[in-house]
Amino acid sequence: MAAYQREISSERKACILFLLDQSFSMEEPLGNSDQRKCDQLAAAVNAWLHNMAIRASGDAGIRDWMDVGVIGYRTDQSANPVIEPTLTGPLAGQPLVSITEIGNHPARIDTTTQSFHDEETGETVEVPTDSPVWVDPVAEGSTPMCHVLHYAHSLLEPWIAQHPDSFPPIVIHISDGESQDGDPVPYADAIRALATSDGNVLLFNCHLSMTASDSIVFPATDEVLPDDLARVLFAMSSPLPEPFYQGAVAEGMSLSPGARGMVFNADMVVLINFLDMGTRAAVQLR
Repeated sequence: MAAYQREISSERKACILFLLDQSFSMEEPLGNSDQRKCDQLAAAVNAWLHNMAIRASGDAGIRDWMDVGVIGYRTDQSANPVIEPTLTGPLAGQPLVSITEIGNHPARIDTTTQSFHDEETGETVEVPTDSPVWVDPVAEGSTPMCHVLHYAHSLLEPWIAQHPDSFPPIVIHISDGESQDGDPVPYADAIRALATSDGNVLLFNCHLSMTASDSIVFPATDEVLPDDLARVLFAMSSPLPEPFYQGAVAEGMSLSPGARGMVFNADMVVLINFLDMGTRAAVQLR
């Protein structure tokens, strides 16, 4: 049987692990925006968690078919690495929780305003919308990327031992800068070497940019990348498995064989698409 084909269910759960850069440079505005990167990232992850909880909902409640972790990383004022779960509220301090717990225990509900165009009146209508929040923005210190990858490995190894026949875990790493505690590639390689019977762990990397330049999405070679940072992220990233690749092509993306799960210079739109792309194939196998 080909890899990355295992159907996801309550008996064979999925695992999605987010690694979020919380360094001081996340205070900068995201490209094409006047909002801070850390605010946009928290909003995108909260929206993803909400959508996953909705997808898992049925007549019997929220089905327990996925474990989720959200890990932040930065350094403190003494330059010591701070690697910790970032879920707040009732789930605070837990590195991995089920989607059932996510859906049932948001930290709070924020009311936001959404605007849409009313075609009948020609006016812009503002509607209050309730948005669950699990993750708050943080921006301080530097970028201990090697430490967070090592921590991720320590979470995934026992999870795989407990779920040896599940769809492989997916790690989604989002950062705006380069590693400041050494070469992250060997640590990324160690994560990608972990495997269930359905394939190796998938590690996808997304670089957030403060420049309004074009994004580079799912490159197949590092020759198209602009600098050493981009090439390091490329080396860290998993090739897109066939279900992911075919799904992206079916949606009109122009990909080359060997495309990797990496985006460089992402803005908010690209970030949201990346989160969706990074998990859609697994979700659809449920």
